[in-house]
Amino acid sequence: MDLAAGAPFLRVSGPGGEVLPWAVVRAPVVTRAQHVRLNELADEGCRFVGATSYLGFPGAGFRDERDYGLLCEAWLHCFREPDRFLPANGPRLLVSESDFIDPLRVDPRRVRRTPAARALTTEPVADVVHVSGAEPWRQRAKNWPLAARCLRRLAAETGLRVLVVDAPPGAGSLPGVRTSGPLEWSALLAVIAAARCLFVPAVLDASPRVLAEALCLDVPVVVNRSILGGWQYVNAFTGTFFDGVDDVVPAVLGAVGTTVGPRSWFTAHHGPARAGARVLRLLRSLDPSLPALSHVLLVPDRGVSGHAVPGTR
Repeated sequence: MDLAAGAPFLRVSGPGGEVLPWAVVRAPVVTRAQHVRLNELADEGCRFVGATSYLGFPGAGFRDERDYGLLCEAWLHCFREPDRFLPANGPRLLVSESDFIDPLRVDPRRVRRTPAARALTTEPVADVVHVSGAEPWRQRAKNWPLAARCLRRLAAETGLRVLVVDAPPGAGSLPGVRTSGPLEWSALLAVIAAARCLFVPAVLDASPRVLAEALCLDVPVVVNRSILGGWQYVNAFTGTFFDGVDDVVPAVLGAVGTTVGPRSWFTAHHGPARAGARVLRLLRSLDPSLPALSHVLLVPDRGVSGHAVPGTR
């Protein structure tokens, strides 16, 4: 399920679907409908926790005039240096929405049995896959200018097959780089599962779900060292960092040649039960009246229809 569908709010629920009196603010509250929904949630008795899921929210330049430090009693964040982005008050927990990706649902064995996977050729669609976007805001979030320079170099110097999914205008002119339009979720997973690595040059990405999905599919990742969120997934078991055009070739060759165990590592450290147990401990420290549960889940809030702030994969 794409949690962006309920932006800027999520609801906190128990594992059985029981809705709890907590809501998550994951993006600026900017439209009239969103302001109305915020008031409705408050009138229902909800308390609020913030989540750094949209670009650099709640840092300067990524919020509205609202004081989110007063609204949110705690923060679920992705930052290496949280003091640069977060209000000073309230407890903080290093956990992202992408930590809730379910390895049981995003499983390479399951993906390869889907019609989308069976439609692929027996050979991988590409060795290196980059998921971008045609809209200007998504190009910015996915750092398309850097991606284009790096992918051009990879295609020229490595012989690896390169694919850009949801390609920006003009991407097809890059020599040796194949492109596609946006894909349905199941088809996107099939393409990633057939690849040798996922290339993530983004900086302004706070909760890159596609990165966690690649790890669940046992595909290593090559990630911009400066990324806001998702850096915590990169280690010797999952992939490599790169800094720019000059070191992207050895980073990718290292990831496709030596990385072992992305899925095992993600399953051992993340997923709904593990992430939800950590969030539950944080909320229980603020609200001892919460019922006895093993963990909580973050689910879309359907109170605002058609007014979602864009999310990123």
